[in-house]
Amino acid sequence: MKTRTPADARTLMVLGLLQSGPKHGYELHRILVAHGTMHADFKKPTLYHLLHRLTVQGAVKVHSEAGTRGRRGERLVFALTPRGGELFQELLRHALSTYDRVETTFEMAAAYLPWIPAKEARALLMKRRRAIEALHADVESDLDHLTAQPASRILAARSLATDHALSLLEAELAWLDRAMRHLATPAGRTTLLQRSRTPTYQAIRH
Repeated sequence: MKTRTPADARTLMVLGLLQSGPKHGYELHRILVAHGTMHADFKKPTLYHLLHRLTVQGAVKVHSEAGTRGRRGERLVFALTPRGGELFQELLRHALSTYDRVETTFEMAAAYLPWIPAKEARALLMKRRRAIEALHADVESDLDHLTAQPASRILAARSLATDHALSLLEAELAWLDRAMRHLATPAGRTTLLQRSRTPTYQAIRH
């Protein structure tokens, strides 16, 4: 199961990387790939399309630099503009202060589980579980790699982001286990799924 990164998140990532100074496209892509599994869907065409859009919007400026082995013998170097700096700050503050539920298609499909034979429904959920387990292992490996490096402010922030991704995956795995146990009971197709509220949730509610 591949991670899908929303457009605003991609923009935030690229503008954030340009905060430290101008970079050419190949370098930006190399850094994004090195960020690990969470950004695995950030392909080169996606990156260059985004850079072009940001350039048109005035958030990024670009100039050519000679000295590469490419067909044109040059490469494009991208740098942040004042407008790009403002957009980065705006996206950063919005992302940190809001909650965006990205995946709604699965929730819609889960509402229609009774339209699928129980055995097949459990098999499909198990397939999803295996995919999430594999992604969890990859992200956990990313975190192990981060913690093995010398400490820095950037790596500390990345470790927090990776830990957040792991927490979401672990919550998904726990829900899948609960759902499959529910569906395995004789009345699981017609009775409501019962769950206990966590202490944290209760504190928020009260």
